Amino acid sequence: MIFKLWVVSNQQKIIRFQQNVLLSEHTTFKIGGPAKYFLVAKEIDDLTKAVKFAQGKKMPFFILGGGSNILVNDQGFKGLVIKNQTSKYEIKNNKIIAEAGVSLDKLVNLSMKKGLAGLECVLGILGTVGGAVYGNAGSQRNSAIGDLIEEVTLLQPNGQVVKVNKNWMNFDYRYSCLKKIKSNKRPIILSVVIKLKKSNSQKLQKTAKEKLAHRTELIPWQPSAGCIFKNFPDQSIGRLIEKAGLKRKKIGQAMVSEKHANFIINLGGAKCKDVLKLIDLIKKTIKEEFNLEIKEEIEYLGF
Repeated sequence: MIFKLWVVSNQQKIIRFQQNVLLSEHTTFKIGGPAKYFLVAKEIDDLTKAVKFAQGKKMPFFILGGGSNILVNDQGFKGLVIKNQTSKYEIKNNKIIAEAGVSLDKLVNLSMKKGLAGLECVLGILGTVGGAVYGNAGSQRNSAIGDLIEEVTLLQPNGQVVKVNKNWMNFDYRYSCLKKIKSNKRPIILSVVIKLKKSNSQKLQKTAKEKLAHRTELIPWQPSAGCIFKNFPDQSIGRLIEKAGLKRKKIGQAMVSEKHANFIINLGGAKCKDVLKLIDLIKKTIKEEFNLEIKEEIEYLGF
């Protein structure tokens, strides 16, 4: 049930928080307990005020984008979850300036229609621009969104808004420097400037259609968080998991996908604990079979 918990007011507007909102309804995995407090932020001003409010109350908070690439505890999150749905963007010459809550899929399609190349590297990835930049997302092994970033606008923990370049972000494979900063001290992505290259719109859309068709054959349709583990530069983790005989391995209602072994799927009613057991089993098996340590790509919330 949705009801008013707190009201943060100023001369312009009132921000209403909700209570006990199930996070399973806001993640692509469809797993997770309730957020103690919850807010959908559709304006940057709402987001910054909510963050300031949480900091003032010494309350843990988390910025949620599209809800992919994350596993939420069955017990939920005992703090404030701010779902970023900021949606403004504009195109200037060969650049897209977009707020962090803009749908990644929307920008990919827009860029191709405008004859701007580059964002094909995140083709088919669910989520928002901010989440993609935070994790340096990419659907191809040798290219990612970080390659295209010119500038990122950040909200610092002290409330200051600063602009940084791609070198400051220190992008690496499925990594930005924001990942190593503790959540209560981590700057928050507000918007980004993406630099693209002029190309032929029809060719881009044709290539994208072919890539999406191929990707659809590989990616499971059931709820998932996306790829669970990071690949090695020269090794597909999915193929290793398959070689280890773990495809279709099931614990509770969580199962290693038969289409792509680096996906764990929710067969309906899967619990976080089921996924954690599968992750642990996969890591131990890969260590025993191939003497390799593998690391998760997904983020955890509520632990």
